[in-house]
Amino acid sequence: MLELEGVESAYGSSRVLFGVDLTVGEGEVVSLLGRNGMGKTTTVRAITGLTPPRAGTIRFRGRRIDGRPAYRIARAGIG
Repeated sequence: MLELEGVESAYGSSRVLFGVDLTVGEGEVVSLLGRNGMGKTTTVRAITGLTPPRAGTIRFRGRRIDGRPAYRIARAGIG
């Protein structure tokens, strides 16, 4: 299971994500929808460690992955 709780992210001083909560269960397929500039790509980048979150937690299979390097998150099975 993938869980995001209160995730916030930014590029420099430009805040993009404001308290994102998301739960994806085992075997579920989820789609992020929205117009340009709504934070879809930044959400995925936060999950994969490419744009680390400034606040909140990200858990994968019950373990925190926020703050880990991208290569370790990929090795955990997220890509």
